Amino acid sequence: MSNFLKKAMGLFVEFEPDENSDVRRPEQPSLSQKFPLSNPSGSAPARPPGPVALSTADMDKFEQHFSALFEKSNFPGPDYYEFWKMMDTLEAHVKDENARMAAVYATLSIQGLTKNRLIESAAQYKQIIEQDKAEFEKAASDKAATEVDGRHQQLKDMEKKMADNAALIQQLTKEITEAQAKSEQLKAQMAEQEEKIVANRQGYQVACEAMVRKINTDIQKIETSL
Repeated sequence: MSNFLKKAMGLFVEFEPDENSDVRRPEQPSLSQKFPLSNPSGSAPARPPGPVALSTADMDKFEQHFSALFEKSNFPGPDYYEFWKMMDTLEAHVKDENARMAAVYATLSIQGLTKNRLIESAAQYKQIIEQDKAEFEKAASDKAATEVDGRHQQLKDMEKKMADNAALIQQLTKEITEAQAKSEQLKAQMAEQEEKIVANRQGYQVACEAMVRKINTDIQKIETSL
């Protein structure tokens, strides 16, 4: 199925070279670049404007997936599935596609395959792929809701917490600045009051000593004069 799948995907992807190749591997894009889950309009995801890289591991994964899907869905008797498997097998021996197609059809027609059955079964396999695509999109959306949306909410909560903390730091900084200014003001007031108290105390002591001396002088005068 690998060759058939490569042909089918050739318009959409660029295949990376083998590991032992000297050709430089293109940079591996993210999953969202390869198969975007949604777009802003909410419509079905559009194919990227340019081809995307597909690694060997990715190729093997999708090959196994579609092989299992077709094997599970294979209808009784020869149909499109057997037709393209035989086409894929004979490609190395019959290069001309029209000749190969005629040979494969002739071989399978012996087993009962008709042109109508071939086209009809191809349409049925296409429907199977469309159903598988819908299931894949749902699974991918569910995973996005779990792995991405949950982290998006965590990110929003963290951003809000950082904003709240920044606002709190700003408020605390403002309060600290105001407290520092008030502290300097209180220190100045304290120094002013201390100076007043010291000056008042010194003035009182001078006045007190003057009164005591006056009284002592008056006592001496009274004793000597009266």
